[in-house]
Amino acid sequence: MLVVIGGGQVGSYHARQLLKAVRGGRLAGERLLLVDRDGGCQAFQEFGGAQEVLTERAEWSDFLRGWLPQASYRDHLVPTPWAPHLLCDWLAADLGAEVLEPPRGWRLPYEVGVGDTLYLSAAAWACPATCIEPAHCPALHAPRDWDLGDLIAAEARARGYEPAVFRLRHLGGGVASIGVGEILSLRDGLRRMAQARTVVATSSRCHAAVNAIQFFTFAP
Repeated sequence: MLVVIGGGQVGSYHARQLLKAVRGGRLAGERLLLVDRDGGCQAFQEFGGAQEVLTERAEWSDFLRGWLPQASYRDHLVPTPWAPHLLCDWLAADLGAEVLEPPRGWRLPYEVGVGDTLYLSAAAWACPATCIEPAHCPALHAPRDWDLGDLIAAEARARGYEPAVFRLRHLGGGVASIGVGEILSLRDGLRRMAQARTVVATSSRCHAAVNAIQFFTFAP
């Protein structure tokens, strides 16, 4: 199952690209589940009749809390880039932690805070929507010599935080996803640790949303 969060313009684009990949054989046999609180959203109207597509009307955070514990490790989550940091909120709730503002000053070309979330980019330009972040950067016309997830992890440790990086990887049609197996494994690893402060990032190789969490109680 490929779960696409958001039924607006971005979610519709993600669904369109993934459905092409399913029908073209790149993701043969997969089904899409589109999630949005608006039953009349663009994606539901455009894809609701497709045999490969299911829809669920739900608040994004509520959906993740109900779906992730029973999802298959083979499932994939496709988050929307312009949203609350959903995986951080889910992780904090699951582990009994509070979401905090992350440390600032990452020395990257792009660093913008919105509420408690920091949006980072290792690219100083607008990337194409379908960029798969190849080793040879199409914007630089040169090798891409960074991985933002690695940079975040290293910097977090240098500042005394445990890093928790949910890594977005190309799935199909220029759309990136996070495997459910990786999400739950990362959660389980943190659950076993007595770590007071953690930097939580949802990160591709070039772009990320970052928060911090502070543990007060620990899940059994």
